[in-house]
Amino acid sequence: MRNTQRYIVISLFLLCLCVPQTYSQRATRNQLEFGVQGGMMYYVGDAHPKMFQDVREVYGAEVSYLFNYRWSLMLQGVTGRIAGKTATEYGLPDPKGEMWTNRLVDIDVVARFNFLPFGVTDKYDLKIKPFTPYIFAGIGVSMHTEFTRATAYIPVGVGFRWVCTPHMGMFIAVQNNICFGDNLEPVPGYDNLYELNGANPLNFDMTASIQFGIVFEFAKEKKICKFCKERY
Repeated sequence: MRNTQRYIVISLFLLCLCVPQTYSQRATRNQLEFGVQGGMMYYVGDAHPKMFQDVREVYGAEVSYLFNYRWSLMLQGVTGRIAGKTATEYGLPDPKGEMWTNRLVDIDVVARFNFLPFGVTDKYDLKIKPFTPYIFAGIGVSMHTEFTRATAYIPVGVGFRWVCTPHMGMFIAVQNNICFGDNLEPVPGYDNLYELNGANPLNFDMTASIQFGIVFEFAKEKKICKFCKERY
């Protein structure tokens, strides 16, 4: 009987030692993220009423703060070009007109939500996945026409991201920028032919991009001891 009690006490003592050790070995979450991306960009407006016309390049960078496994806040800056044909006297695209291009510099802040708890695979928490689809939305401003104009927009989009290593991942995202204006074209014939620029919200311009990116995560979250309630 005494031997049995002794074994129980020793087992409980070893268990108390193993629990904190097991917790300390759990994967910790990175809190900051930096990434670069590139892809293609197009716009829908007076010169192009349909999508995927006169596609041009786009590239940029982003930095994010990861609140938890699902929510993050991202600051993003990208630059790209849109293009189209010059306008006729009636404000319509001229099939025989010359091609114009306009460079845009877009800066936006978006909130990003992961559909799955996203992070480095943790054998102690099987709910965390190394991949996830996500959505995002926010507010931004586009500077264009050689930085002489600025147009606010609402960025919305969807994407898919996955983990490559504990500090590196990749993503592919589709973003639509709904502009609060009708002046992305550097051609007077499109912008304000009848002095009604901005009067019809249904005629606002929109840009869209499809981008592939690589991200690097760092600044690991401090571990929390469940027993002492202190960070270490």
